[in-house]
Parts: sequence; structure tokens; C-alpha cells
Amino acid sequence: MRKGESQLSVLHHHFFRRFFDNDTLSLEAETETAVIRALCLCAVPSLMVAFWLLPSYPNRAVWAVVADRYFFVLYSFVVMGAVATFEWEMLFPDRADFLILLPLPLRPRELFYAKGRALLTFLGLFLVASNLFAAILFPAESTRGRVNLFPSVWAHFAAVSLAGIFAAMTMLAVAGILICALPGRWFRLVSSVAQSLSIMVLLLLFLLFPLFGSHVRMLLETSAGFSRWIPPLWFLGLYERLIMKDAAPAGCEVLAAIGLYATAIVSVIAIAVYPVAWSRQKKRALEGSSQARGKERSYVAEVLHRTLLRRPQQRAIFHFIGQTIARNARYQVFLAIYAGIGLALALCSIVTLKVGAGGRLLPALSKPGLHAVLPLLLFWVVVGLKAAFAFPVDMAARWVFPINLPYPGLDAKAAKTWVLLCCGFITVAVLVLLISLGWRGAELEIQGLWGAGLSLVLADLFFVGRTQIPFTKPRMPGRASLPIIFTLYAALFPALVLMSVQMEMSAEKRLVQVVWILIAIVGLHGILRALDVLAQRGIIGGFPEDEEDEGPTVLGLFQ
Repeated sequence: MRKGESQLSVLHHHFFRRFFDNDTLSLEAETETAVIRALCLCAVPSLMVAFWLLPSYPNRAVWAVVADRYFFVLYSFVVMGAVATFEWEMLFPDRADFLILLPLPLRPRELFYAKGRALLTFLGLFLVASNLFAAILFPAESTRGRVNLFPSVWAHFAAVSLAGIFAAMTMLAVAGILICALPGRWFRLVSSVAQSLSIMVLLLLFLLFPLFGSHVRMLLETSAGFSRWIPPLWFLGLYERLIMKDAAPAGCEVLAAIGLYATAIVSVIAIAVYPVAWSRQKKRALEGSSQARGKERSYVAEVLHRTLLRRPQQRAIFHFIGQTIARNARYQVFLAIYAGIGLALALCSIVTLKVGAGGRLLPALSKPGLHAVLPLLLFWVVVGLKAAFAFPVDMAARWVFPINLPYPGLDAKAAKTWVLLCCGFITVAVLVLLISLGWRGAELEIQGLWGAGLSLVLADLFFVGRTQIPFTKPRMPGRASLPIIFTLYAALFPALVLMSVQMEMSAEKRLVQVVWILIAIVGLHGILRALDVLAQRGIIGGFPEDEEDEGPTVLGLFQ
């Protein structure tokens, strides 16, 4: 403790640092840098959009201005919801906090107060960062004539702030309710599903902005039937009511009332549930886990042991991956985020709006979008697993693997097997969905073939030349290659999806193309396998992140 610093101050700083001190966000002693980067990442997009809109004003169409306002409300909603979801496990103290801090001469209410204060500081910083600059610039550029800017600034600030508060409080309330209602053995599973669905909904709302923005007049001028189910539109209605008063569209008053009541309700629920969830977390930490872990045996594991994982070392790495993800909540959060991205993009591709009877907007399905679901999900699942494998779990214990793995390539094969199983599960789930939508015959068979081929090729592509066991390589600062990342997400990903949709729809009309698809998949798999073998033998270089550090001395026992 520094001189003149109180216990509450120290606890507050400790809990605040805990939001950033983890392997998936920052390296040791880089908390300040992580905070600045995270806040800048949230602040820059809204500021840049406000700058990009400058040439369009003051002659921008009225409903285009309303769509611009919707963007800023939506951005605040999505950012605060995503921040709270990503820090899901840190919204409440974890087991380590209780076990380390409770034996110290600290009052329980001091811990509670410090954690609550740190949580509010954390959420408040992101709320201000994501909205501050745009809250000044956008009202100034969108206000027509030389009038008092205060009403415009106030309306913007109130709408975006309430949207962010509602999103953050909703996630806090959901997390607290799950902690209170579920036993420990179910909480992690349901929590991961809830996080994935939350990210999916947030990204889906953001990706549907062009669609909703182009129909914003219809969404606000009607009786707010469909708009009642879109939370960001509640706060857009509030925005319009504060700006235009009685001249606002007809549905704005109803939407504004829903937004105000909903924010108050979720805030009350979050505040009421937080102490109960705190007590439940404390009880679990002190009691520990009473569930005995028996020997896990399954039919799938037996089949893999006899086919793909014949060596004991391969089996050890394979089960090490599954057990690490199962017991470490950080990896579950990370994978849930990537799964949510894939689900959001998939839903965005298949959901569209059509004008129904009476001029009301109704959701509809897009047939070309359904063809894009499988490549979208498979790509993001493989990318998410690859990124998760790169985060370390326990550097002090990794010496055991190099000593027991004399054969090169065992780690890569086990990791690919794990990825292929996940891709297989995704493929089966998509096929079941398509069957429920009425797909039959050649269409369904082509989807299954394409799913299997994409799973194989993506696993080969993202793990070619890898000789590092997942979770055992230390993170190296400044090693990210921006050109490779840009090429991956801005070039490879769109090209993969567009090519997949085109080839699927073309093969449905000309079945002879299925043969060419099979040949292409087999040929590409063979090329990637050859490159992988050459990289494993050191004939060609791997990727920069795969450079090996100096391993343990094995006294030449494996030569």
C-alpha cells in the first residue's frame, strides 16, 4: 500500500486492474496500455463516422439524419453490451478473489463496495469513451441553422447514454440471475451459451443497421409493432422525442416510454440481484467443488483412439485441449464471442425484411443467404479455435510436453482432430436446420459434401506448419502481422463465402460440378498436407508465430 492510500483505494485499483489483467487482453505489467488501447478502440469508430458525415451536412435528407442518429444509439448499445459480455466472468469476484482476500483483515462490506465501485468505473469509462467525442461533433453538424446546440447535445447524450446503460445492466442482470438460479456444474455451460447468444444478438443488430436504417421512417411512423422488439429503436424514439417534441413520428412516444421503463427495470433487477449473486459466489468459493471427476469414456473417444489418435501422446494433447477449454472460463468466453460473430453473420445473411399486409414490415428468409450459413459458421469456428489455442494457460508446466513428444507433428494432428470434430458438429447442426426448412435431396447432399470439404481444408490451412501445442506458447508482444490479419479477414473471408455460395448454387443446377468440387477439395488437401510435412521437417519455414523457443534439455535420449 502506498503512503496515504486507503484500503478501499487499494481494493478499488485491484478490482479495476482485474478487468484487464488476463492472458487474453494484456501481458504482465501492461494494464495501463491495455486500458488506453481498449478505450481508444471504442472511441475512434463513432468519432470517425461523425467526421465522415461532415460533407453530407447541412443538406442531408431528414430521414437520413434520423438513420445517422440511429447509428450512434446502436453503437453505444452494442459497445456496452459487448464490453459487459466479454468481461462476464469479472462482473463478480471469482474464486481466487475470495480465497485470497477473505482471510485478510478486511471487512466484507469493503470488498463489496470496492468491487461495485470498480465495476461502475469500468463501465462508465467505456460509456464515456464510446460516446463523448461524437456527442459533441454530431449534434453540432446535424443542427440546422444558427440555433442553441444544447438541446441537440442533451438529446444525443441522453439517448446514447441510456442505450449503453440498458445494454450493460441487462448483461449484469442476466449474469447475476444465472449465478443465483443455477448450480455450479450447470453455470459454466449455460453461461457460455448466454454469452454466445448475447454476442450474436449484438452483432446481428449492428450488421442489420443498413437494413433498419433504410426503413427507419416506416419503423417510426407506424404504431411501433415490429419496432417494440428492437431495443436500440426504443432509444432512437427517445432521441426523436427530445429533438422534435410533438412533431416526432407517431411511434416515437411509445418507443421512448418502453426504453425508459425497460432501463429502470433492468437497473433495479441488476442492483437487487448483485448482492445475492455476490453471496452465492462467496459460498461456492469457500465450499469449493465437491463434484468428483471420474474417468471419462465415450464412444467418440474410443473411435478416435483406434483411428486418428493412435499414439498416447496424441491422445494426451487431444484431451488436454478439451479439458483446458472446459475448466478455463476465459477460453469459453473467447470461443463464445467467435461463435456469436459467426451466428450473427449467418442470421444477417438469411434474414431480410418484406412489406406485408397493411404496410407492416415482416421478417423473411433469403434462399441465397441460407447457402452462406455453413461457410460462415465453419470459418469463424476454426478462426476462433486457432486464436484460443494461441493464448497460454500455464507456462511453468509446459516442460512436460517437449520431453514426452519425440515425434514431430503429433501436436498438430491432435489439434486438427479437435477442430474437425467441432466443424463436424456445426455441419450436422446446419443440416438439421436445413431439413427443418424443407431442404431435401441433392441440395442437402451438396451442403453436407461442402461442409465436410470446407472443414478439412480450413483445418489444414489454419494449422499448416504448426508445431506448437495449444495453450503452451507464451505471448510475444508486437508479433501480430497486420497485413496477414487484414488479408485474412478482408480478402480471404469474403472470397471464401462468395465462392462457396456460388459453387453450391451452381452445383445444384449442374450435378456434374460436384465431381470437380471433390477433385478440388482433394487436390487442395494434398497440397496443404505436403506443405505441412515440409514445414514439420524444417525444409520450409513456418509462420512467425510458430518459432520455437529453446526447449528443455533431454540429454539426447530421443536421438
